[in-house]
This record gives sequence, structure tokens and C-alpha cells, in this order.
Amino acid sequence: MELQYTSNAAAGNMGSRISQPLLDLFRRIQRNHALEHATINLLTQQYPGARIVGISGPLGFSLYSSLTAEEIVPATRRALGALQSGESSLAIHANCGTNLVVTAVLTTVASFLGLGGNRRSRQSLSDLAHRLPQVVLLNVAALFLAEPVARWVQGHVTTNADLSTTEISAVFTDIQSGLHRVRVHTRQVR
Repeated sequence: MELQYTSNAAAGNMGSRISQPLLDLFRRIQRNHALEHATINLLTQQYPGARIVGISGPLGFSLYSSLTAEEIVPATRRALGALQSGESSLAIHANCGTNLVVTAVLTTVASFLGLGGNRRSRQSLSDLAHRLPQVVLLNVAALFLAEPVARWVQGHVTTNADLSTTEISAVFTDIQSGLHRVRVHTRQVR
């Protein structure tokens, strides 16, 4: 997905264009999301079975985990170094929420198409039952496609593994609902 900058003079024809501040915000979230994933990938390699949930935003990301900050922060620093060294595959994570959204969209579209698309007329129960095998097959196809499509979406839309100008600016930690919360703030350096 290529996002383009538009000036105020061209604002009347926005189309797929967005303003520079919004683009900068989106890119910060993408980079933080990539660092979150890379950190989780390294942590789960080092600590199999650890419980880890993350969420990213424009300031950085937060991890909620059974692991402590003393275990998480070094992994975050290693993750940043790995991404800066070109290990972009670390920015993709199998349990990302993007995967759930992509799967939901694909199966919803498959169901919609299988049930007759946008037909305005009422369909009888027998007609719907007749279409059930078609709906199931379309949903199987959607589920089959969901993983590679979600990986592509993560790699091209929801994360950006180019952290060449990113550094960790602060780390905050506390305990929330019995889990360690580690908030990692980042900033861009030029």
C-alpha cells in the first residue's frame, strides 16, 4: 500500500492521498508494531510458553506478559538491532490481530457471495439450505487464503520493518491484572 503526501492545494482531490501529519502518525505506528512483533518473536523463542500480549501505538508499544521487564527489555533491544540489520521477517507474527481481521473479512465476503451476494428478494429457507455447501466451500477457500493474505497485509500495511531511524527513548513498567506491563517508547532520529 503506497500512501502519498498531498498539499493543501491538492486537498480537494484526496482519493487515496492523506496529509503528511497523518502519514507520519501511520508510519510511527507501523514501525512500533514491527518492533513489538520482533520483540515477541525473540521472547517466545527464548521463553517458550510465556504469555505475551502486545499493542502498538504512535508512542511505542506495550507488552502484557508473565515475563518481567528484566527479561523483556533486553529482547526489545535485540529486536531493534535485528530489524536495523535487515531481519525484516521478525516484523511478522502468526498471532497478530491483523490475521483475525483478514480472516473475518475474507470469510464474511465468502459467506456474502455464497448466499447470493446482494440479492434484494427474500430467499426461502430451502434456497439458503441449498446454498450451504457453496458457502462452506467458499469459506474453506477463504480460510486457506487467510494466512498468506494476512502475512502480506502485515508485511505491507500494518508493519514497517525499516527501523533505521528508530531508537528506544524510554521504558516504563508496572503490574496490571497480575501481568507485567512493559511500555516501550520510541522516537525517530535523523
